[in-house]
Amino acid sequence: MKEFVLVEFLVSAEDHPQLLEKFKTLGEDFELIKTDYEWDGDTDGYVNRWYRMSGRINSAYATIIKLQDPFLAGCMRISYIPEDLKNKYRT
Repeated sequence: MKEFVLVEFLVSAEDHPQLLEKFKTLGEDFELIKTDYEWDGDTDGYVNRWYRMSGRINSAYATIIKLQDPFLAGCMRISYIPEDLKNKYRT
């Protein structure tokens, strides 16, 4: 049985194409659920733009990503872990 966790990836608009390429390598271990485009600005006219992409990922693969892929690890946040998966790793 595969155990999944919900994750979010937050990247700048400039890094968005690289993130999409990385998603292709994840295969069936990752399922994209939602993409949000966000922005904010300041009084000088500078605008920050980024993408927030949410999905489900195999929990074992999420661990591998955190250890082996600095780009994905830097923008990945685990947003939900099922209670039964938490209990599996508690002592």
